[in-house]
Amino acid sequence: MASAESVLVQKSKQGDVEAFEELIAAYQKKVLNLAFRMLGNPADAEDAAQDIFVRVFKSIANFNEESAFSTWLYKISTNVCLDILRRRKRQNENNMVSIHQYSSEDEEYELPIEDKAPTPYEEAQKSEAMRALERALTKLAEEQKAVIIMRDIHGLSYEEIAAAMNCSLGTIKSRINRARLSLRKLLEQDKELFL
Repeated sequence: MASAESVLVQKSKQGDVEAFEELIAAYQKKVLNLAFRMLGNPADAEDAAQDIFVRVFKSIANFNEESAFSTWLYKISTNVCLDILRRRKRQNENNMVSIHQYSSEDEEYELPIEDKAPTPYEEAQKSEAMRALERALTKLAEEQKAVIIMRDIHGLSYEEIAAAMNCSLGTIKSRINRARLSLRKLLEQDKELFL
């Protein structure tokens, strides 16, 4: 028996706009969150999400279903965001990530800081830890930033990330390991914030 998602995919491939809208509604928040994490700007994230969904709509008929729809969608999302970051780099724009703007609404993101009736000191420390993480993420290479966001923030499997990044599983594991080491080095000076 076909899953509800695969039924929606089949209908979308046949041009059913309502089925496509229902399919996208299930992923809208995740795509917007991924775009925001990678681009660091709510307006850019919204523009990227629009572009992502337009690309998905235009190419869904070519989706071969060898992988999960979510993996295919993350691949398109990652590519769109990486293209935007590359354009920014060429234009020498400032690439700031601002995690704290949406952190209270983002149930998928967990900072390893205990949160039990925080004191003002604990709130200040948490805010400073988030700023330290923001700064560190902006210093990572684009591919490292992408794999950290997909694995550690969105919880994608190594296989899903490999499919989304069009790389081998070994390459993804290596990139994630290097990205975590880089992030750890960047956060070394602020390590007391993460205890």
